[in-house]
Amino acid sequence: MAASGDQQTARFRALALPLLGYLHRLALALTTNRTRADDLVQETYLRALRYFDSYQGEDFKAWIAAIMRNIHRSKTPPAPISTDDEWLTALPDPAPNPEQTAVTAERAQRLRLLLAGLPEALREVLVLREYGDLSYTQIASTLSIPTGTVMSRLSRAREDLRKAWLAAHDGSLT
Repeated sequence: MAASGDQQTARFRALALPLLGYLHRLALALTTNRTRADDLVQETYLRALRYFDSYQGEDFKAWIAAIMRNIHRSKTPPAPISTDDEWLTALPDPAPNPEQTAVTAERAQRLRLLLAGLPEALREVLVLREYGDLSYTQIASTLSIPTGTVMSRLSRAREDLRKAWLAAHDGSLT
């Protein structure tokens, strides 16, 4: 019996550990806070390991993303959007000058605010696609909705975000 448990643990590690960076990026996009993202990733791995025997061998990335989404949604309402841009400045950039750094931080803050203004159903699909890098089918599986609904929500989310960006910046994309 112990060998079977060891095999399950080894199988879980083989599937889950390569997704650590992906899940951390997804958690950061969902929470907009490094500390909460770290906690969300840890809780996701713990819950996924606890319920790994219920995994049916389908798309593991979508399965664990659904766990993360469910954990995130079950938490109390998120705090106001963080202005902590420490994670943004830690991204590698070929010798940015102070102006480039300021512009990047300002755009990231604007984008976070505009994303937060989207209805939750649209924001979820957009975050899972753009930050989570999930396919339409994976998103549909994660959210338990038809693929066509994913496509229409994603299209609407992108259009609403584009219009909000243009309205906030006098019609300029930059």
